[in-house]
Amino acid sequence: MTVKAKKRKELRSFRLAAVAAAALAAGFLAWIGLGAGDDGVTELVSNLVQASAALLAAAACFSAAGRNPYGFGRAWTASLHRAWRLLGSAALAWGLGQVAWTVIELRDGTPGVPTVADVGYLAAVPLLIAGVLAFPTAPMRATARLRTLLDGLLIAASLLFLGWATVLGDAFRSNGASAIERAICLAYPLGDIVAGTIVLVLLTRSRGRGVVHLSMIAAAVFSLLVADLGFAYKHPTGSYGTGAMLDAGWVVGWLLLAATALKPTVAELRRSDDEEEPSIMRLALPYAPLIVAAVTGVAIQIGTGKFEPFLVFTGTVIGLLVISRQIVALIENRQLNARLRATVVQLSEREQELKDGLRRELAAADKLRALSDMKDTFLRAVSHDLRTPLTAMLGVAITLERTRLNLPREQALDLVGMLVEKTRKLERLLKDLLDLNRLEEGVLEPNRSLTDVRELVHRVVTEVDQLAGWPIDIEAEPIQAFIDGPKVERIVENLLLNTTRHTPPGTRVWVKALARGSDLELIVEDAGPGVPAELAGTIFEAFRRGGTSAPTMAHHRGVGIGLSLVARFAALHGGHAWVDERWGGGAAFHVLLPDVVSYDRGYAQVLDRL
Repeated sequence: MTVKAKKRKELRSFRLAAVAAAALAAGFLAWIGLGAGDDGVTELVSNLVQASAALLAAAACFSAAGRNPYGFGRAWTASLHRAWRLLGSAALAWGLGQVAWTVIELRDGTPGVPTVADVGYLAAVPLLIAGVLAFPTAPMRATARLRTLLDGLLIAASLLFLGWATVLGDAFRSNGASAIERAICLAYPLGDIVAGTIVLVLLTRSRGRGVVHLSMIAAAVFSLLVADLGFAYKHPTGSYGTGAMLDAGWVVGWLLLAATALKPTVAELRRSDDEEEPSIMRLALPYAPLIVAAVTGVAIQIGTGKFEPFLVFTGTVIGLLVISRQIVALIENRQLNARLRATVVQLSEREQELKDGLRRELAAADKLRALSDMKDTFLRAVSHDLRTPLTAMLGVAITLERTRLNLPREQALDLVGMLVEKTRKLERLLKDLLDLNRLEEGVLEPNRSLTDVRELVHRVVTEVDQLAGWPIDIEAEPIQAFIDGPKVERIVENLLLNTTRHTPPGTRVWVKALARGSDLELIVEDAGPGVPAELAGTIFEAFRRGGTSAPTMAHHRGVGIGLSLVARFAALHGGHAWVDERWGGGAAFHVLLPDVVSYDRGYAQVLDRL
């Protein structure tokens, strides 16, 4: 059977039991109220209905103890089973006591007190209290547990005040009964007061619909309390007789308990005592008996003009409990305010974290868009840089093929020279891309050796064909440095090629290699338009292309990895690159390589000038 089908079956059983219990209670009240039958029949019917109601409640409770409600933990289910077994034992003890009462009454007439029946009745009192106490409830904080304890004491004191003022006081002062008879008669309502207090306390700790139908159990206990109070008041004076309307309290109480045991249990637990705002009814519950006791006290004062010492003492205790509860409530409020402040702080921190995260996400999105734009730019530039030399190489190859190499010597040499130039250009582009990839993966290491920096600079300026048309001044000190020569050559070459891409032919260029203590500084300056301020901080990023247009069609802006390689080759030596404005106009690119100029390896920092 599925869980849903099982729940439907339990709900049908509960509804049938509730209708049957209501019909039985209504029929019993009608029988007693209308006085159907003579006194003997009425007494027998009353006794049988009371015993049947209690035994039915016992059977229902034991049945509930055998059910395993869906959705609960093992400890919670064990507590429920224990509670229902104890309540079932209480109902069984009371029902057996009622059977004994019925037998005695049929045999000897109205029984006195004590009798064998009182054994069952009295045994039911502690079992009822233990059963109510065994019901599991949600965990609570220390102050909440203290407040709950004070609520229980306040309810018990108020009920005791009310019961003593209305019934118990007269029963205790009765002169027509023995001490043991008065004690037994008072034990029943006092036990019910304790059980009712526990139920009300549990109700203050319940949340929402709750897993235990405490409201129905409370109604059952208070129905038994009313009947026991009436019995305690009437029996010592000899005015109680079986078949009176008072018996309806026991019948209704046990039938309510039977219906409660058959009601399906709903798994709806809360984790802490501050997850749900308490209702007004739950907050006012401890004060309900207090209000009734206060009204009763006012009525007694108006009617008699005096209080018994016991009532004065009980009223004083009630006042002290009210004051104590208010103090605890103030402490709870302060703790709640502290928790609220802490929660507000946590929420503010969380909000700030979310804002920071959102800003980071927006920055990442902007970066991704910028990368996407750079990717598009890179693809366009690479396709151009690859297509241009390949087109020229293909043209040379087709020309040579068509002429079958039958060309004048000078023309053939020009074509071969063009082929070599375009091949080198293509090789350079592929090499730059490969080096950039190796640098990104961190697999490229500097191969340092002692290098003549001045000779290196002159060699680069001489060998780079693209520099033709740009007058270049070299200021290089005769420095010996421990560097990766090919990488530093690429640094100087890329800086010079970058200059030719962004300045028109004829623009003067200055190349400098200077010793700054043990550091080597390479500088390439030009008298061109300079670097826009908005690009100064990002110009060394990969695929970042400066300017909006090339100065000539022959010198387009390039792929955008030349300056990135400059910065990364500098970082490979532990240095860095930057750009600033040249004095007098133009751009000045700087590369600083730290601790590379030799002092102690047999070379001077700066050799004698030639």
